[in-house]
Amino acid sequence: MKEGKLSSALTKRYQLEESVGKVLWHSLDEHGNIKEYDMKFGDVIVKGILSEHVKPVVIQEHTHTLQKRDDD
Repeated sequence: MKEGKLSSALTKRYQLEESVGKVLWHSLDEHGNIKEYDMKFGDVIVKGILSEHVKPVVIQEHTHTLQKRDDD
């Protein structure tokens, strides 16, 4: 997924002006399941959004190599 729409509850919680954001990173387990996303909404980056709170808007398939998220 390249872009996703955040649930209205989290849009309000994070006081975002936009509910559609760009996916910057996502987790990936050994079965290919995504559990969380880091996303950018305008100028705001929100980390660790659970996948059940995000609906796909723009889907783009891709492959992965083993990497870890940089939590700086």
